Amino acid sequence: MESQLQEIYQEIAETVNNMIPEEWEKFYFYAQISETGGGTYFFYNCPQEQEYYHYSLDIPDRFPISLTEFNKEKEKLFDLSAKLRNIFKEHNQELWYSFTMGLDREGKLSISFDYTDWFNTDYDFNEQLTLWEFKYLNNIPEDEESKELIKRYLDEYPHNPI
Repeated sequence: MESQLQEIYQEIAETVNNMIPEEWEKFYFYAQISETGGGTYFFYNCPQEQEYYHYSLDIPDRFPISLTEFNKEKEKLFDLSAKLRNIFKEHNQELWYSFTMGLDREGKLSISFDYTDWFNTDYDFNEQLTLWEFKYLNNIPEDEESKELIKRYLDEYPHNPI
């Protein structure tokens, strides 16, 4: 099982790397998968602006790239993530609902699995994204609504699982 997981991690990392059309320092990839669907995205930073993370879905607007090719790669990331979850299923492991993979330029890899069924909570996609950015990108919101969201989340989920 471990070698299967490592192979998929590598494929995800290579795909994300190929999708980033500029030099990057670190990226965080997120996948949310269930029996009924899900989605993926990633954020990356650049050596010259390490505090700022670029959102993957903004890449086609920022660079002259083929939207068709970009969407194929995005679909590949979803398929790889679903395949990863299926490996857990095939080996009778507890199924996760989301995972985050971090990788820096030196090859330091971090993987985090979340078993919270976010599809059946009161948190919508945008709220989940705000929470994820807070945890992984250290993005501290300035607006009161997002601050309250984070407070509510940390009260409900003190172990910060997302």
